[in-house]
Amino acid sequence: MDRRVIVPEGTDPSALPFSPAIQAGNLVYLSGSAGIDEQGNVPGPDIVSQARQVMKNLSGPLHAAGSSWDKVVKVNCYLTHAARDFAGWNQVWKEYFPTDPPARTTVGNGMLRAEWLIEVNLIAYVD
Repeated sequence: MDRRVIVPEGTDPSALPFSPAIQAGNLVYLSGSAGIDEQGNVPGPDIVSQARQVMKNLSGPLHAAGSSWDKVVKVNCYLTHAARDFAGWNQVWKEYFPTDPPARTTVGNGMLRAEWLIEVNLIAYVD
């Protein structure tokens, strides 16, 4: 099985201690992304704005691998305040997966920085 590092255009791989994504066979594994922009800032203090930013961040490596949102098979989500933010996460989730959603795990977990509310990683397939 071939293993290929996926680096979206405009990403400096030397600035990361991990690969943005790895393709192995017809599956692509995306590293976790927090709800922060390119400068490391949170787009807002609420789960909806940070969840939308996470999904935007994951779009780069997902598309660079030749996959798309409709090919996502598994998502893991980590929420800093799971009880409080679960509904907001579901709101954004439904924007990306309105029908036939992938398998998902959502758990409560502390983040590296207090203002980060969410981190998401995923697995998708490539034709």
